[in-house]
Amino acid sequence: MPNVSDISLLMAFAAGFISFISPCVLPLIPGYLSFVSGVSIDELGEAAAKSRARVLAATLLFVAGFAIVFILLGASAGLTGSWLISYKSILTKIAGIVIIIFALFTMEIIKIPQLYGTKRLQFSKQRFGIWGALPLGAAFGFAWTPCVGPILASIYAVAMTSQSFNQGIMLLSAYALGLGIPFIATALFFNTALSAFKWIKSNYRVVNIASGLLLLAMGVLILTGQMQVLNRLIQSL
Repeated sequence: MPNVSDISLLMAFAAGFISFISPCVLPLIPGYLSFVSGVSIDELGEAAAKSRARVLAATLLFVAGFAIVFILLGASAGLTGSWLISYKSILTKIAGIVIIIFALFTMEIIKIPQLYGTKRLQFSKQRFGIWGALPLGAAFGFAWTPCVGPILASIYAVAMTSQSFNQGIMLLSAYALGLGIPFIATALFFNTALSAFKWIKSNYRVVNIASGLLLLAMGVLILTGQMQVLNRLIQSL
């Protein structure tokens, strides 16, 4: 059974970033930042120190909200894996197969109709104040599918093959960082981020293929028990 390794954490972090740039998350980032901070989208790009500080504080709370949810998921995955330790061999193979299926779905090689439905957060026009960003972030962590769903489920499957509560938390924490750091960077460098968003949106097919290849590599490594071998190779290099 693979331990949490540097390559596993790196893949989890990369999966978080891929979730951020997915087609049903990225276009809504400006709206999220505006809603949770109470600063209009036009003002997000201005240099007013007060506005920037408010946007950054709200973004940090928003990220903390969904990070808490993902870390709790990691803890549950680690505990589940420890309870099923007697089935570690079959659990690892199942996790690898599940991740490979999600990889093929991400690259649109196979179709899974149940994953095309989407649940989005429904916001009213009511302002919740800056502290409302924390529960909204938690709601984001629970509700946003399918773009986050298949990738998050893949990392959850990896966490289930870990040996302990702590290892599950580490993997989902890495995922939360991969998703959260771009949120924070967008809040800090809004105008520059918008330019990058335009390039990503015009190359979503490339993004989907790259995302699928990452998941495919992870699934094959887990299925064949080679995750630790790759980690040792990278460390030696």
